[in-house]
Amino acid sequence: MTADVPLVGLVAPESLHCMTMNVRRPVPHLRPGHPDAWARRAPAVATLVRSEAPHLLAVQEAVPTQVDHLATALGSRWQPVVAGRGARGGGERVGCFVDTERLRVARSRTIALAPDPGRIGSRAWGAPFPRIAVLVELDDLVTGVRFLGVATHVDPFSPLARTQSAELLGRVVQDAGLPAVAMADWNAGERSASAQVLRAGGLRDTWDLVSDPPTSLGTYAHYGQPRPGRPRLDRVLVHTTPETGVTVERVAISTRRPAGAWPSDHLPVHAVLRWEPR
Repeated sequence: MTADVPLVGLVAPESLHCMTMNVRRPVPHLRPGHPDAWARRAPAVATLVRSEAPHLLAVQEAVPTQVDHLATALGSRWQPVVAGRGARGGGERVGCFVDTERLRVARSRTIALAPDPGRIGSRAWGAPFPRIAVLVELDDLVTGVRFLGVATHVDPFSPLARTQSAELLGRVVQDAGLPAVAMADWNAGERSASAQVLRAGGLRDTWDLVSDPPTSLGTYAHYGQPRPGRPRLDRVLVHTTPETGVTVERVAISTRRPAGAWPSDHLPVHAVLRWEPR
């Protein structure tokens, strides 16, 4: 299904609403009415996240002013856990907003998508810009499950960077020993080589796990009408453990245009899931 209405009223008390969104950084010198102009998009972004009220929101490509905008829109109940991709923490941000009434942040860390994950700000595998992932260990206050939330933004230019980043993230999730949800703009579709690497690493697409999957839309709509069958660059993936499985109850791609404005050039993606002891 597409989500043209908020999902918040469709989520059962024990279920977890996850949402990922490439916010799209501001581009200067656009006319005010241009669909890509941040001044036009900012109210739509605020309306969208406030009305959806996800328990866990992953964001990509957000500059500091946009992170502040999201924090104001969501309110103090949501704790931002975001980081910049630069060596000193500057640049575009990646990370999560956590609903503290549902989830507790146990710990968090940032890794580089690079051969040395500790070298934040490094460029690797042909990527022209640094890339990072933010890892957040979360306690679900309703189900009692501790799980790993991963937010990242994978390089769009280098196929090697995408496959190597996928392999690294698979290892990181496996090493954590926790169930996990990984939310990203993967910059590659569900049938790509990097998607195959992610599956081999135990990260499964929630779209494949729902009992009645909806029609798939390309998530990079670029302010145009979304097209069925195009690649889903933005996806929510899950990893399970011998102790904890998962049921995916609902997946959706948001086609909402608050006040007639597209919030971003990417469409947000939702997954409603439930962790289950085996």
